Amino acid sequence: MKKLILLFTVIGFVATAAISNINKTETTIEVKSDKYKACIDACNKCISCCKEVEKKCGKDPKMAEMEKACKECIAACEKAVKAMKENKNVKEECGECAKACAKCATECDKSDMADCKKCATECRNCEKLCSEMQ
Repeated sequence: MKKLILLFTVIGFVATAAISNINKTETTIEVKSDKYKACIDACNKCISCCKEVEKKCGKDPKMAEMEKACKECIAACEKAVKAMKENKNVKEECGECAKACAKCATECDKSDMADCKKCATECRNCEKLCSEMQ
């Protein structure tokens, strides 16, 4: 009987220790995603605006450079989001994203369309936050 009580006590301690380690791991994951949350949100807003501009301006040959910049920006933002979610190559991907966003913002600023101006603003915000990830 004493051996059985001792066995259950040991099992209880082991289970408590295991649960404690799981909670520490979850906290670490939350901290990393919190660190990247603002940047991921900015990238997603940037992607959305670029897609909208690309859809509206894609048919106009005069807007070819803007459309190209938006496509590059979308691809770079998607890579940066993936990197931050996986916590791999964050500095590299966010650096490339910041460059693409700057280029896209410059192109979008050349237009007088409200959607393009909004895109330029979102791209600059994303550029700023991605630059801070380096």
